[in-house]
Order: sequence, then structure tokens, then C-alpha cells
Amino acid sequence: MTQIYITIGIIASVSALVCYVFVRQTIIERKLERDRLQRALDKRAKELLQAITVFPESFLPKELEVFLYRCVLDTYEHLTRLAPSEKNYVEALQIHTGQLEAFVRKPEGKKIEDLQSNSQISELKQYLNLIGNFLQKSMLRGQITQKQHIYYRLLLKELVIVLTVNGHTVSAKQSIEMQKPKLALHYYDLAKKLLTKETPHGFTKKVQKLNARMQPLLELVEAEDAELKEENKNLHSGGQKPNKEESQWDRPKEDSEWKKKNVYD
Repeated sequence: MTQIYITIGIIASVSALVCYVFVRQTIIERKLERDRLQRALDKRAKELLQAITVFPESFLPKELEVFLYRCVLDTYEHLTRLAPSEKNYVEALQIHTGQLEAFVRKPEGKKIEDLQSNSQISELKQYLNLIGNFLQKSMLRGQITQKQHIYYRLLLKELVIVLTVNGHTVSAKQSIEMQKPKLALHYYDLAKKLLTKETPHGFTKKVQKLNARMQPLLELVEAEDAELKEENKNLHSGGQKPNKEESQWDRPKEDSEWKKKNVYD
């Protein structure tokens, strides 16, 4: 009997040890998964807040900015449930809730003027891509409808066009500073084609503004071309004179040779 008890005790001990190892491993895996999720949510909150603050004031449409704020709040709500002991998450949730309420009540400001830096334009395009990824994920999570997703994507597309056109105008201004009017016209033409191609009935004021900028450049280029054409014409006509003079000098040479021949004869 004693041997049976010993065997049972050993089996029970091994079983308990296996259970302990299994439970401990499960706890470790859950902790690792929770830490991974917490880091991912922290990163998401940081990127969303950067996407809100990186753009100049009134650059983003109000609907998109409200969407970003709601994504921030949703992220901090997940973090407070995941780590309820973290006071920073609770405070951040309260702060950004107040910011969203204040932003909704705030009237829309004047649209930002053209940006003056290609590096800033490039950075803002990257953040627009980031917002596009959030939109896609939000639709897959069921946080926004497909109809909302399509509408927000159209707003993003319009902003990308605005930034691309802005980049062309910056390059045109740099070309003017380098006294290259033809290159400046090339960049303005790219901007104009993009506006009329993507939105034939929109951006009317921007197209008119581009036309106004292009007009003096067109006149300058036409004047330069006319001047160059006149110079080439004068150069070409001046190049014929040496030929005539040459032919006149050739004749006495021929005459002298004929006279010498007669003398020898």
C-alpha cells in the first residue's frame, strides 16, 4: 500500500508541476501579448497625435481632424482597460476628450496659404498616407462605414493634389530665382494639368492664379525667343559675307594666273 501511495504522490506531484508550468507559461504569454498590444497602442496614439499637430492650422478638413481625435480617444480607452493602474492613460483620455469638444465648437479658420518648403510638403504627404492607413483599418474594425471611408478617402486625395501642386509651384519659384523662365513654366504647366485633370470642375481659383503667374513668364519667354531668332538671323546673314569676299579674292588670283600664262607664252 505504501508503494501505491508513493506512486500516487509522485503522479500527483508531476501533474501539479505540469499544471504549474502550463499556468506559468500561459501567464507569461499573456503578459507578453499584453505588453506587445500596449506598445502597439502607445505607438498608434503617438502617430495619431503627430498627425493632428504636424499639419498647419486649418489645413485638414474638419471631418478628418475629428476622425483623428476619435481614433486617439478610442486608443486611450483601450489602454485604460489594458493597464487601469496607469494614471497617464486616464489623464491623456481626459485631456484629449476636452480637446475634441473644444475643436468641435471652434469655427473653421482660414485655409492655409501655399507652403514654401518641399521638405515640409514631402513630410505632410507621408502623414496623409498614415491617415489613409488608419482609415482602412478603422473600416475593417467596423469603426466607420464603407460610405464614410470613401468620403474620407476623397478628402485625402484632394489634399494630396493640393500638396503636389504646391510642390510644383515651389519648384517654379526656385526656377524663376535661377532665371530659368522656361523651367518655371514647365512646373506651372504640370500643376495646371494636375488640377484640370483630377478635378475638371474644381480648383477654379487656383487655375486662375496659375494663369496669372504664367502670363508674364510666357511674355518673357516669347521676347527671349524673338530676340534669339533675330540674333540667329543676323548671324546667318553675316556669315554669307565672307563667302562673297572670298569669291571676290578668288577672281584676281585666277586673273593673275592667266596673265602669267600669257607672259610665258
